Amino acid sequence: MRMPLRAPVSSLELGRWIAVVWMSSTLSCTLSCSPQQAGSPQGDGPRGDGQHGDELPRDLWVDVTETVLPTTAEWSHRVEAADLDLDGDLDLIFVNGGNYSTPGEPELNRVFLNPGGGSRFEEATREILGEQPDLARAIKVRDVTDDGLPDIVVACAYGTPSRLFIGTEPGGFQEVTDSHFPQPGTVDGSGFSFGDVEAGDVDDDGDLDLVLADWGPGDAMSNPGARPRLWLNQLVETGSPTFLDATDDRLPDDAVAFPWDLELYDTDNDFDLDVVVSCKRCGGGLLLRNDGTGHFTSDRRALPQYTNNYDYAGMDLDGDGYLDLVTVNDGDIANGDPYSRREHVLINTGLDDSGRQGFADRTDQLWPDDANVGEDDNAVAFLDYDSDGDVDFLLASLTGADRLLINDGAGGLSLASQVLTGSETPGTLGIALADLDGDHRLDIAMSQGEHETATDERVFLGRGLEPDAAAPVLGEPRIETRSGASRVRLRIHDAKSPVQIEDFTSVTLERTPDADREGAGSADDLALSWYGGQLWRTAWLPLELDGSQITVCAVDRAGNRSCRDLSP
Repeated sequence: MRMPLRAPVSSLELGRWIAVVWMSSTLSCTLSCSPQQAGSPQGDGPRGDGQHGDELPRDLWVDVTETVLPTTAEWSHRVEAADLDLDGDLDLIFVNGGNYSTPGEPELNRVFLNPGGGSRFEEATREILGEQPDLARAIKVRDVTDDGLPDIVVACAYGTPSRLFIGTEPGGFQEVTDSHFPQPGTVDGSGFSFGDVEAGDVDDDGDLDLVLADWGPGDAMSNPGARPRLWLNQLVETGSPTFLDATDDRLPDDAVAFPWDLELYDTDNDFDLDVVVSCKRCGGGLLLRNDGTGHFTSDRRALPQYTNNYDYAGMDLDGDGYLDLVTVNDGDIANGDPYSRREHVLINTGLDDSGRQGFADRTDQLWPDDANVGEDDNAVAFLDYDSDGDVDFLLASLTGADRLLINDGAGGLSLASQVLTGSETPGTLGIALADLDGDHRLDIAMSQGEHETATDERVFLGRGLEPDAAAPVLGEPRIETRSGASRVRLRIHDAKSPVQIEDFTSVTLERTPDADREGAGSADDLALSWYGGQLWRTAWLPLELDGSQITVCAVDRAGNRSCRDLSP
């Protein structure tokens, strides 16, 4: 229980040109493909009319935990879905160790490899993470070494060392924590206490850095908190993925008390990664603006301030090309229960005449109380459950049903609360969305904990969903030129959060062939690299790109293809 509130593509494949032969009809996909092949050519918003019938969906996801997942019995804070062994199937890591705001007992994080096809997962905890338990709060699987192999970052709490496992081969990992991570602090609680971690290239040098949400030493419910930490990857500079703590030089001294969630988002459409941090024990969350080089300034006034926030989740809800935010557990108390709070919708207002960007609370207009019911909720996961082109989302709840919020295409939300079959899920702390059985439907993995009866993790297959028929969303691109070289950057996602490279089979830049030269009808493709949040880019190319001659195309795991012509 939540004491004391309540009693009992590698990530950076830069410069790898690939010669691929395409039929000329492929290059015209932006104009002529079906909805299953090409997305909206405009903005970053809805890809359909967003209309819904009066009947709410039921039984979309079927509980298959007993048949696919070995027994679990830990307090699991989060779950991560990623392809650890590069076999094409998404595996699961459950994040364990520690109690709500006190250390508790260290535990092993649990790793389960997916054999595919809906078969039973095989445990590989000790083979991948070794025998050492820890007090982990978050895990991210990202390619911080830029070698095409996944690496594992473990953010730990209560002064204990966070950990780094480098991929050595598909499914093989080596721990390099002592040599590659800053490690102040001991188990007595005198050092860092990380509640979350995100990877992204914040300084635009070509490798993935880490930003971490620090609780500070001692009891997170009573201490004054701490500022986020910035660990810069030295891969490009030194050739080794060692991390340097650059917090003092690059982040303001702006403390956050008991942050559960930290996100890297481009909030102002300038193609660098800003930082958004939730705050449970202070008046509101923190927004840190990136100047493009990894130096940050605080801008709390741009973010509506509400206490007891557990999560910020970002997606363009209203289709205007700017990233909006859904919050968790920081709204009005519902039904007279102090542990049940409503959530908020914060709509991005874009840039004003002075170039400032902010968020406005539009909860009253978009999320009526009968849909914003108020429970002790924990996290948000976005998806387009009905392939209608707008983003819906699931809410993970500790006290009520895990439930689906359906977007009408303009950000208006309605509630479907009976979308899961099986027994109740009273302790959902985290949700990961992934196609676990290869049928092109998003499935759900849940981490369960905190509640006294919620120790078994859960897996639900999306058998009540139609196969994914919606193409990826490509935002407004930017072509940048310097000293005769060019690169392309843009926002790309598949209406799912978080964005991962496993969401796509390819994200490429296609140069339109010259009709007069020999070999017309083919194209040179360049893989774009994910560099954090929803942002993708090419390498700096030794030529000046003409936007009328290039197209960006993305193909998701279900084979849906979307292209965007970069001409002005």
